[in-house]
Amino acid sequence: LSSKFENTTASQKGGITYRYFTRDNQLSAGVDFQQTNLKSDRTFPTALQVNKTFQNFLPNAMLRLKLSEKSNLRILYRANTNQPSVTQLQDVYDITGLPFVSAGNPQLEQQYMHSLSGRYTFTDTKRGMLFVGNIFYQAASNYITTATFVPLRDSALNNIVTLKSGQQLTKPVNLDGYNSLRSFFTFAIPIKLIKSNLNMNAGVTLNKLPGIINSQLNKSTNITYSLGTVIGSNLSQYVDFTVSYSANINTVNNDINTTLNQQYFSQVAGLQLNLLSKKGWFFQTDLSNLLYSGLAAGYNQNYYLWNMSAGKKFFKKQQGELKIGVFDVLKQNRSIVRNITETYIEDQQSQVLRQYFMLTFSYNLKNFGKGVPQSNPQRRRGRFGPPDETFFVTGIGTSISICCVTCRLQCRHPDKYLLNRDLCFWVMLLCF
Repeated sequence: LSSKFENTTASQKGGITYRYFTRDNQLSAGVDFQQTNLKSDRTFPTALQVNKTFQNFLPNAMLRLKLSEKSNLRILYRANTNQPSVTQLQDVYDITGLPFVSAGNPQLEQQYMHSLSGRYTFTDTKRGMLFVGNIFYQAASNYITTATFVPLRDSALNNIVTLKSGQQLTKPVNLDGYNSLRSFFTFAIPIKLIKSNLNMNAGVTLNKLPGIINSQLNKSTNITYSLGTVIGSNLSQYVDFTVSYSANINTVNNDINTTLNQQYFSQVAGLQLNLLSKKGWFFQTDLSNLLYSGLAAGYNQNYYLWNMSAGKKFFKKQQGELKIGVFDVLKQNRSIVRNITETYIEDQQSQVLRQYFMLTFSYNLKNFGKGVPQSNPQRRRGRFGPPDETFFVTGIGTSISICCVTCRLQCRHPDKYLLNRDLCFWVMLLCF
């Protein structure tokens, strides 16, 4: 598969916005005018030129209200466009993944998207209670989706490529009917009896994806129900634990290809424990159970991921730390992903890094001091309040870590792991 293709997008945008605000509330509304020119020029394997100009009005609005001393509401709306990518515009047949054949579509139009979001927040500082509700909605016209064709007999696509019976051809097309609705709610409150904080969350996601299968319109509806809870301790600086659980129930329904209608379930339950002694010795461990049910044969899994580490803090202010840790104690780590589109459902399992050991030594250098007074404190005056303090505190922090990693995978590719990232140098010490 070879092609020579040049794609250029030029866009100009200008707009006007009206804004009104008080100390507690704010309202703004505006509109932008956008002109986009899309040029595509292909010289190989065949000549093709595309020159399109799109003109759009893009409205926007925002409302922020203080409902009470404890609650507020924010609503945001905006419109935007998405241009087709270079790959989507190339009508060159890709046969590298037989029996699946794909091609682009030079007749694609831009996608016009509406986005609306709302957020409600309630905070009770005396009781330590918090509630947050979020809702997001999106709708699109000329949504860029996929058309699928499966021939009953051999069909010639051009002089070179023939789509055989049972093979599948996909190409991008523009369709209306895309909708997405997401909601997420969280509630947090302290539990004095066990000196911990309780956080509960729930949400629903609804996606409607249009597509075409053998010239017939298909709509795929995917609904996800999510539920979770976290208990985080606040016992002391020496004892800390976290217990968490999250679950997702997914349902998929299709208008045409009903064989893809499914329901599947996934959950993650976790426990974290941190212990620290007054002499600087510490122990850390976390255990998670991951469960997948309702997937394709061979992908339903139930396994545990267990990590632990122990070490010692050194020096007067405990700037130094020596830690030995092990990842995936039970050697069960794996990666499972489900992809849902308007025409197919795909389960993927990837090979991931399993058990390895890590020896880490870190030393922290910190120096805090007073800054010089400002020459003109009036320049730091707030919009509604008095000038800020004339003295401020500055800080410089540096963390240097030397990490020593040993694992079988890294022994096969030692040069790959000699990385320098955020002052952390990974050095191979021992291969076994």
